[in-house]
Formats: sequence, C-alpha cells, structure tokens
Amino acid sequence: MGEGLDKELQEFVSVSESFSTQGTSDLNDIRASYNLMCQHYNTPHPNNLRVLEGAVEGPEGDIPIRVYRPIEAISTDAVNETAPNAAEKHPTLLYFHGGGWVLGDLDSHDAITADLASQAKVQVIAVDYRLAPEHVYPAALDDCWAVYQAITENPEIFRADSDCLIIGGDSAGASLAASVTLIARDINLLGFNAPSLKGQLLIYPALTSENLPSRTRQAQAPLFSTPDLDNFIDYYLGHKATAEDKQDFKIFPAQADDFSKLPAAFISAAALDPLADDGPDYTDKLKAAGVQVRSIVEPGLMHGWLRARNSSPRAAEAFARIVQALRDLSA
Repeated sequence: MGEGLDKELQEFVSVSESFSTQGTSDLNDIRASYNLMCQHYNTPHPNNLRVLEGAVEGPEGDIPIRVYRPIEAISTDAVNETAPNAAEKHPTLLYFHGGGWVLGDLDSHDAITADLASQAKVQVIAVDYRLAPEHVYPAALDDCWAVYQAITENPEIFRADSDCLIIGGDSAGASLAASVTLIARDINLLGFNAPSLKGQLLIYPALTSENLPSRTRQAQAPLFSTPDLDNFIDYYLGHKATAEDKQDFKIFPAQADDFSKLPAAFISAAALDPLADDGPDYTDKLKAAGVQVRSIVEPGLMHGWLRARNSSPRAAEAFARIVQALRDLSA
C-alpha cells in the first residue's frame, strides 16, 4: 500500500487489491477479478439520464456503444429514438475506457461515464472496442476511429453537435483518444475538411514510450506498477515493443512529429502512478505547438482513482475538476 495515502484512499486501495489475482497469469481470471472489482464500485445511473444501447459498423463487425443522454436536453417531440429530431443536437464526449487495452468494457466504466454525462450535462458515447491479446494493435484503434468517423459523418443519427465533439478516455483509453485526435488532424490537413474536434479530455493517460522519471519513481505505485504497464503494452502489440513501435504516434501519441493544430486539451495525471509524467510531458509538447492546454497532476491519487470519487474527498475534488473541464471544453 502506498505511503502517505489518506485513510479513505488507503481503504480504496485495500478493497481494490482484495479483488486481485496475485500469482496467476491466466487472463480469464484477471479479467474476471477486474470485472468484479468494477462491479463493486458501480452505482445506479443518475435519474437525469437516458441510457441507450447501440452499435456502429466496424472493420471486423459491429462495435457496441452506449449513449448517455441528459434528460434535460431531450425535447418533448424527440422521445422516439427512431425518429430523430434534426434540431436536437448535444455537445458530445466520445469516451474510450481504460484497462491497458486488455481489460474493460461498457460495464466496467458504466458508472464513470454516466456521472460524467450527468454532472457535465453533455452526451457521452462510450465505445466497447476490441481487446488484446485476441485482437492486437491496431484493432482497438481501428474500432475507435470507426466510431469517430460514424459520429462525424452522420452526427444527426447520434444527436451530436458536430461543432462540439470532445474526445477522451482514461489510461489506455486516453492514449487511443490522443491517437484518434492526431489522425483526425492529419486528415484535415490533407484537405478533407472533416468536422474538427473541439477538445480532448485525457485522464491518467499512457502517451509515451520514453522512460520518464515516474516510470522509476512510481514503479511500484498502488494498484498499478511499471511491470503492469510493460505487460499490457506487450499484450497490446502482440510482442515486445520494438524501436519502430516506440516511435509510432498511433501507439504512443507523444512520439508524434507535429502537435500543432490540435484541439484544446485538459489532462489529469495522478502523482502516485508510473504514468504521472506522461501528462506533463504531453502538456509541454502541446503548449510548445501553440495548443491551449490545462493540466494537473493530482497529489495523493493513484492510477484508477476514478472509482474512488464517491468515497474519497480528494478523489471527489479531482473528479469535479474533470467535470468542470468537460463543461468548459463543451461551452
């Protein structure tokens, strides 16, 4: 357990670790324990949401999505979801869940995405992209890109305001969001004039192949270690990362050659995390390219703290900052 944690976060770490499968490398067991842990922290949907299930056609079959739409934003003549009201458009966050590209699904982050939609008063579209090692890179990125394309090409189907589309995620999902953002920027620079993203919301993101100081300083941080990160990357790639992999911005977004003309970003890193320095490193690169960025390294918080937002005052304050950032990006 990490030194210096307040009592609420000590309890959060202890309870979360009680679901771990120490001593096993069986991925089915690891996924089962992860799902049980997520279920433990799940809460009922807020009353001000309509939650809809759907799917988007992907490169290898349908990609499940879940839409969280604030009820206050639903007009009385658009209750029938099969009869879209073209005038009804919502600021929308396209969200990719964390889990090291290996764990997680729509249910694992259901309460988190529901609370983001409810509290920020934006529509959230969560994506159940394919997981490694059954589907190695670029499967997850291809699925995330397919959903982004579907929304930008047919925003009326999703009731999305094409002038107010934000992309985001946590951990591996934040990496996927940053990569999609870079790809979309490059396509626009080629003259295709696709709708531009308005913002990025990156929560304890995994962004770089560089051996930043936090990889060593927080190598054995609570709930997530540097060896865990390395294992997840190996699963994602289907092999040990090569020198070529480490320079591919579609895998490690911070390795891009150009960060200009990207949308405004809010980046929230956690101090007790091997990825603690990824956020500041990316912030510096975006700012140097003239991109508007707000960022924070949350003191006393660890990777995965989103699930502590209802039990820890420190985590609740950090979540409130993310909600406010999402409101600001969608304003």
